[in-house]
Amino acid sequence: MLITKTRAFLSAGFLAALLGCAAPRVALVPEISPPLIQEEVFAWTGEVAGNALFPCAEGIGWVDASGRIVTWNPEKKAAGRTWPLPFAVGETPFRQGDFLALKSQAEDQWLVFDLARMEVRFALRDLQAKQILGLDRDHLVYWDGENLVVYSRLEPAGIFRWPAAEKKFFNCHFSPERILIMSSSHLFVFRQRDGKFQPLPLPVEAAAGFLCQGEFIYFGSSQRQLVKYSWRENKSAWKLRLGQNLERQPFISGNAIVIAPADNNVLRVNGRGSVRWWLALHSIPQFDLLPMADHVAAFLLNGEITFIDFRRRGETVLKMNGRPTGMPLVYQHDLYFFLATEETQRLQRVGNRYGLELTMDPERTLWLGEPATFSILAHNLLGPRLRADIRDAEGQTVLAKDFGVADRAALVWIPGRAGMYRLQASAAALNRNDEKELSFQVFDPREIFLNWYFYFLWSPEER
Repeated sequence: MLITKTRAFLSAGFLAALLGCAAPRVALVPEISPPLIQEEVFAWTGEVAGNALFPCAEGIGWVDASGRIVTWNPEKKAAGRTWPLPFAVGETPFRQGDFLALKSQAEDQWLVFDLARMEVRFALRDLQAKQILGLDRDHLVYWDGENLVVYSRLEPAGIFRWPAAEKKFFNCHFSPERILIMSSSHLFVFRQRDGKFQPLPLPVEAAAGFLCQGEFIYFGSSQRQLVKYSWRENKSAWKLRLGQNLERQPFISGNAIVIAPADNNVLRVNGRGSVRWWLALHSIPQFDLLPMADHVAAFLLNGEITFIDFRRRGETVLKMNGRPTGMPLVYQHDLYFFLATEETQRLQRVGNRYGLELTMDPERTLWLGEPATFSILAHNLLGPRLRADIRDAEGQTVLAKDFGVADRAALVWIPGRAGMYRLQASAAALNRNDEKELSFQVFDPREIFLNWYFYFLWSPEER
């Protein structure tokens, strides 16, 4: 018994030593941590093709209609490089994954651009394409008005056609073996090994694009349903009845399917067709829902952005300043979109507020000999070391204090003489550094009294 207790004690001590030697857990800033801000980060003078933003190797990019790809670097907070194109762009660029399809204004010429490598992947001419449906590094799928067409750079034949009487096509899904293409009435399976099409009639008419998960696809039907359909067995697994039509493509968030019917509801559905949670938004979404790392963002017609946290079943709302001119973009836990003012496109960032906030009490008038309290608040800075310096008009330091590691600090100061002063606060944090400055004036009541006295003394004679 004594040996058993000794072994247990030694084991517990060994585990405690291991835990003590383990690396400290790295603290992270939550993806959405109020207060949120909307700020302008860049202004572009020109015509943006379709007001479309996309992620690329250089950061955030867009296409200037005159014929170039423009970038902005969120890390450096500055304009990046530009890539000239061989033609002026005539239509809204089509993007899927890391690839962009661009069409010339003047002629039937197409360019597929690789956004990961920032280079032209391939170029095509005389497609007569009515609608681009999908693309990847080696394929371009489109409808020419009569045929469903797959162009492949990997095959000697190059172009594969299938006569399609449908007039309404949606989206594509690419895998190494096949390409899935959906119309309103069929799912077309294109086998890459032999270039053959297999049309599969859908069990119910589709109303929007589909989500592919293995052998199953999820799509909204024209009969107010979410349908789970097996393309291998060519039959539906289940149909979930909805209050309105699902006219937006479903997507996966966590381990569930998220849908937004044509009303103000957002639903989270599991793989068995059961609604796990739903949220009624304050208005109808203006765009498709935007999946983020931990949230889903909804841009509403009432001018709000709602960030939905499905894990905690909560929401955070931000009132927008202006309406986006095109589909917003999620990039590194932030949202970006354009606001148009005359001929200028103003790139906006919506997300967490980072840095210092300074306040002074009293706010406006500070008298000689009266104490003033300065508050320093750090927003979303990890382990910030705070410091405050008060300097006079000549730049001489009249008070300095280090606060060490803190998220907030207060400084009380009694001015000894009148004049202009400024408080300079700085924070050195693990994730970023910041500095802020607050200018203020100290008044001497005796000087004001003398000015009033001499004014009333001499003003009668002047009259």
